[in-house]
Amino acid sequence: MERLIFLDIQAGCSGDMLVGALLDLGAPLDDVRRALEGLGPIQVAEETVQRGALAARRFVVRDPTSPHTHRTHADVAASIEAAPLPPRVRERALGTFARLAEAEGRVHGVPPERVTFHEVGAIDSIADVVGACAALESLGVDRIVAGPVPLSGGTVLTQHGRLPLPAPATLHLLEGWPVCAGPGPGEHVTPTGAALLAALAVPGEPPAMVLRRTGTGAGSREDGPLPNVLRALLGEVPPDGLEGDEVAVLETQVDDLPGAFVPPILEACLAAGALDVFATPVLMKKGRPGLLLTALASPGDVDSVARILLGHGSTLGVRVRYQARRILDRRFRTVATPYGPVRVKEALLPGAPPRPAPEYEDCALRAREHGVPVWEVHRAALAAAGHDDPSQAG
Repeated sequence: MERLIFLDIQAGCSGDMLVGALLDLGAPLDDVRRALEGLGPIQVAEETVQRGALAARRFVVRDPTSPHTHRTHADVAASIEAAPLPPRVRERALGTFARLAEAEGRVHGVPPERVTFHEVGAIDSIADVVGACAALESLGVDRIVAGPVPLSGGTVLTQHGRLPLPAPATLHLLEGWPVCAGPGPGEHVTPTGAALLAALAVPGEPPAMVLRRTGTGAGSREDGPLPNVLRALLGEVPPDGLEGDEVAVLETQVDDLPGAFVPPILEACLAAGALDVFATPVLMKKGRPGLLLTALASPGDVDSVARILLGHGSTLGVRVRYQARRILDRRFRTVATPYGPVRVKEALLPGAPPRPAPEYEDCALRAREHGVPVWEVHRAALAAAGHDDPSQAG
């Protein structure tokens, strides 16, 4: 039976908030302590605190040495590799820091391997990442889904001086995620929290599942318009059942749109929240050739996608219908290849082995960086995922 978690991050997400929520779900603090033993003299504790009207679990890290040590990505990765961690804990932790190094490298214009972590290199951030991965393993979590991410506002003082919020690395990590305005000023999503989301979770609505428990993790801020908590919903999906949901189908025909204008409409629909969008050649009235534009969207995104079809195209109306569908479970993970980290999506069909699909954008980016064909990076990612099948490359 697959175990999954939905993260309600209306008030924000940080590493300690996630660990606190997982501890509140029932992950033993001793399991987190054991995972951290090989990473230095790290002392951790948990406490129950009040955030607004809500009681929540807080994860506390105490470093008796130097809480602001600067570490390179290579240093952090080496310490995690050397620590006696379960394989999935190590893989998830390495994937999280790989995504963080890639984002920091883009911000500062340096290769990921040369990135030096400042705030996120502190021992408490390392404890947050490894602690979260260890807690997920203790709970037997296979998949994580998270809701829209609230953006921060204002500024923050860092080792690089004062920077606007959201932090630049946070924005890079959240590319491709649905975002919304935060509940007030301040930093609602930290770079560590964004890296955990980017590496371990997928965005989406609460999945169909049997809800088992809920956990509430506290952040450090005690005031604000919303209680400063992250809520985690732990559920299970029966092994022989496929998930089901409802999807909106938006359609319209066009016969006077130049072909060069079609790709921007498709891209704009995806940016507006469409799950998929495609164009099909059709023969319209009076024998005129045209295109049928079709977009699939969650019911909550119908208006935003319809506005794109109406505003960017030449149509005067959009048809909308709602259909039930069955979907395969899926999970994302980041694998290490000779060309750098690559995200892999695995489709999970009950009773069948995972079906891997490396993310094309990651493969294309690594191919450009190293001057190799995309299929070569694709094949390396499949091999790293444990599914080395050259016939799937290309």
